[in-house]
Amino acid sequence: MAALHRHGVAKAAYAFTSALALLLKRLDKHNVMEGPIILGMEPDITYGLQDSLTMIETKFYRRSSPPPPSIFKRALEYTHERGSRIGAVNIILAISCPMGERFLNVAQAFPAVEVWDETKLFEMAAPYPEILTLFEEIFEADTPKSAETLGLSSPTPTMPGADKPALEPNKGKVLAEALAAIKRGRPMATDFENACINALKYLFEKDLHGWHEQSRTVDTLHRRDLVCRILAKAADVWRLMLEDLGSRYVVFEFKNYSKPITQNEIVTTERYLYPSALRKVAIVISHEDCADSAKTVIAGAMREHGKLIIPLSVPEIIDLLNTKDEGSDPNTYLFERVDQFLLGLGR
Repeated sequence: MAALHRHGVAKAAYAFTSALALLLKRLDKHNVMEGPIILGMEPDITYGLQDSLTMIETKFYRRSSPPPPSIFKRALEYTHERGSRIGAVNIILAISCPMGERFLNVAQAFPAVEVWDETKLFEMAAPYPEILTLFEEIFEADTPKSAETLGLSSPTPTMPGADKPALEPNKGKVLAEALAAIKRGRPMATDFENACINALKYLFEKDLHGWHEQSRTVDTLHRRDLVCRILAKAADVWRLMLEDLGSRYVVFEFKNYSKPITQNEIVTTERYLYPSALRKVAIVISHEDCADSAKTVIAGAMREHGKLIIPLSVPEIIDLLNTKDEGSDPNTYLFERVDQFLLGLGR
């Protein structure tokens, strides 16, 4: 989670951690710390003395579209591994959505990790109206009248022999390293495209389909690097594109440039978007944040033509790859990017 804060966008995840730390202080937990450095690691929250240390990792999942169980499993693995390495007596994973049956089934294989879900957190915050309000705002949910109606928040039963689950290979880290190794410029443009496509397939494997690489338009004048179809059961941010914007397809452009992309590249990308072809969304990946001139064109494309163009930088993609290994949902980050852009769009 901490890595994405460098870009100042993952506000909900940061707010979730801060609100939980505040709650723990209200509950008189001893020595509550956010992001302490312990043995070279930075857990989200710790409290207690070293010989009775409690470690908490937080994962912000949108309650209207929680991630697949595989991502939740990664979060449990990551939390268990970090807690064990720093010698925590109590290891906790806090999530911002209800557990639900599919998460509960996964959690049963990790009895050493206690899960605090949305319902549990609301119960803990019940004596503190100001923290309840914080959780309501962050989770975009009302305080439940009955905890049982939202999920299962009780500690999961212990299963003998399952307290040391094996970590899966860090695929995101491998993909991130491959992407970071690409040198800017035309000679490695194809390598850059391939590295980006592999990264996107890992990040959004449950949301997009098709992966039609380097397709040409019928008039053969334009070549799009990648076109994908948005799945009907995709996460919130993709359903916004599909249902609210009327875009069944998303175009990806990869720019292995040594300098920030300008308005010229954005204008070219906009030409690939045709509302009548259900293609109104493009994501442009480059090494750096785009120039101000490009941002102006991006705003105009949305305001005047309803075309959504999302610039993503390589550092952002690398952060998403690494944090998905840790059990974070990349769709949460993308939702915030789109939400902030639309909220800030001027007349």
